[in-house]
Amino acid sequence: MNRVLRGVMYCAGVMAAGAAFAGAPIKPHAMTPADSYINGYAAALVRYECHVHNATIVVRDGVVQVRAAGVSAQERERIRAVVRHIAGVKAVYVNAPTPGRVGSASAGAPTAATGVGTAPMSGASTANLNEPPLQAPSEKQANVSFVGWGPPDNAPVPLYREPTGAFPVGTGNLFAPLLADPRWPGMAASYQHFSPYHPISGLKDVVQVSIGDTLPFLRANLPWHMQVETGMQANVFAFFNMDTTHSDLQNTDYLVGGYAALRRKNISLLVRYYHQSSHLGDELLLNEPQYQTLREKISYEEANAIVSFDFYHRMFRVYAGVGYLRDVEPSNLGHWRFHYGAEYHGLVFAHSGSIGFSPVAGADFKNWSQANYDTEVSLRAGLQMSKHRFYGPQMQFLIEYYIGHDQNGQFFTDQVQFVGVGVHYYF
Repeated sequence: MNRVLRGVMYCAGVMAAGAAFAGAPIKPHAMTPADSYINGYAAALVRYECHVHNATIVVRDGVVQVRAAGVSAQERERIRAVVRHIAGVKAVYVNAPTPGRVGSASAGAPTAATGVGTAPMSGASTANLNEPPLQAPSEKQANVSFVGWGPPDNAPVPLYREPTGAFPVGTGNLFAPLLADPRWPGMAASYQHFSPYHPISGLKDVVQVSIGDTLPFLRANLPWHMQVETGMQANVFAFFNMDTTHSDLQNTDYLVGGYAALRRKNISLLVRYYHQSSHLGDELLLNEPQYQTLREKISYEEANAIVSFDFYHRMFRVYAGVGYLRDVEPSNLGHWRFHYGAEYHGLVFAHSGSIGFSPVAGADFKNWSQANYDTEVSLRAGLQMSKHRFYGPQMQFLIEYYIGHDQNGQFFTDQVQFVGVGVHYYF
């Protein structure tokens, strides 16, 4: 029992560090939010949920008005639908051509020379300060605050578009991480309890560690509302036996390769080619000398493609793909692998500063010819922290369940089942 508790405390420490990342304590939405709260929340949704990066927002007594140059009718409706769901919002106007000028509540009554008087929020573009004053819904709503938020070039970014250029790190990826895939590159640590015992020396409690990520090198716009992205994926997967005195390392897998992603609105495609090799831990070899002769060299390159479709404001997602293994060792290793699944990304229900909290869940399935196409099932559900719900940096606290062949390369022939809890982070 002490060993089990040690494994739980190991991951709890990682989770506690992640919780500290959020900053202030979690504060659920108030019954009657202040205009400043609605203003900041609306600015985040317009930028991250609607992907409009150049917008000016004013709020007065729960009435929200958004000015965003170059947005289509579809995008205006999308903005209205998203902002309207913020608690305390009474009405939403997008590029409404109504008379009146906007001033600052702290600057006194507006005049023709007053214009916009308040400063943009931290991290916002100051280019909006030189724009013509925003039109207010009515004369009675002239004294308002505003948030200007845009990229340095002050160019509007349409719906489903991500910032372009070289090394767009921190903006997420065109192809979002697969939430329930146990082999998706990312930073993670999870405690896993095997039931029944793992075939390897009767393992019961392990900690699985993942170090790596998907790193975009270049992102560019294409015709027909498409974007393309290229980069690399690299990761180290290792697991440790928590039922030993020093939490012995059992196995390490290395993955590295390149990828290209293509996105058009709510459809994304990932094509990648990577190498994976597997190596037993030295502590396992010391404690179990028989593995020095039983060890197999597991190595292969895989080319695969996965297509993803998200719908209902990106709340739901389905994906499917196929992969082919080449240059395999041992030579009789299966060549074909099929991969598919579904995800749920719930609405933000609480916030702490700029961090939003939302429920997530996913189911991931794989069929490999090596295992006679038996279905490997990975289920995960829990809480996600992010500045927006779908793209960009995100941290997830998940309950996990897996049944199928062991994902750790040296033991791919072993059938395992485990439950666990883990923390996952994607840049």
